[in-house]
Amino acid sequence: MTATRIVRGNPEAAHCAFTFDDGPIRVSIDPWLDALEQGGARGTFFLTGEWLDRYPEKAREMLARGHEIATHTYHHRRMGEVSRAVFFEEMMLAELAYQEATGRPVPTFMRFPYASFREENLGWLREWDYYLVEGEDTVDWAGPPSAQLVEDAAPRLVRGSILIFHANENAKETPQAVRALVRQAHAKGLASVPVSELLQANGVPIRERSWQVRFKAVPPSAFLGEQWKPVEEGEELRKLAADSLAWGNPKAPTGAGAYVEWLKALSDGARADGAARFAARSFAGQHWAYARASIQGDTLVLEDFATKEPHADALVYVLQWAAHEAAAAGCAWISSGQDMRRIRKLCEQLDIEAEIVPQEG
Repeated sequence: MTATRIVRGNPEAAHCAFTFDDGPIRVSIDPWLDALEQGGARGTFFLTGEWLDRYPEKAREMLARGHEIATHTYHHRRMGEVSRAVFFEEMMLAELAYQEATGRPVPTFMRFPYASFREENLGWLREWDYYLVEGEDTVDWAGPPSAQLVEDAAPRLVRGSILIFHANENAKETPQAVRALVRQAHAKGLASVPVSELLQANGVPIRERSWQVRFKAVPPSAFLGEQWKPVEEGEELRKLAADSLAWGNPKAPTGAGAYVEWLKALSDGARADGAARFAARSFAGQHWAYARASIQGDTLVLEDFATKEPHADALVYVLQWAAHEAAAAGCAWISSGQDMRRIRKLCEQLDIEAEIVPQEG
């Protein structure tokens, strides 16, 4: 094991990790989640960026259910065969998909598809402070019966073990096997934990990375200023909370008590200090968007925004509001960690200088 390559956890700790690669496209991932949860286990899923772009709601649900997600490249490439430029492009695209799907920073440990890598790749991972997480390959990708999987994997269930499974169309027997193996782990006194907990018990620090889109604050040629009003406490804020809760905003809560929780979150934004901007766009008797920003040096930072309609023009209106506020504050730049790829494309179409860069700190 090198400082970059992790193959097992601390043998003194009474735990193990169930890990899953890929992410199924043609079938639901729920059988894998249910198999873990029925035994009180939490798994780590190394998912491709393509999967995260297809199923962002499911990714957020998985995290809320206590599981862990890490990256597995964007296109499931054999990374041992690609150039340096393609290597880092795959890494970046996967990270952007993760951040935009989950709204969280990206944990800097991953797994290569097909276990395809060369020694040079480990040096490239170190440049980004990444760990490669490997483990015991159960060979479930070949589609053996669940009984065979259990027989082969059970002896490898020891302290600190990392078991490699797959969550894809070829591994349909895996959930049934996992259900049995989780029970066996429990019988051996092993807690089934996410990889991050296993690494921390091994003294391996867990790091995270975030990205942001940064673009020039160009005063808008058109701005529907009469439709944008500051958000303040009171009836207007309550109406905004009710309206925006129905938009499918991934940041908004769901279930019992969702409105009260969401109203509090928006209310906290409305009570932010004087350097903050919080406004909502409304017409035809209803709200259509909101945006909240702060001023950090010469940059207006879009902290949060949402629109009733998902199409690009709705986002353009938010960018116009941000540009107007940036001009009023004397800011030269605007940044956002949300919808980064869409914003960069829109800036390109609007002939505005923009780039996606790592977020400092």
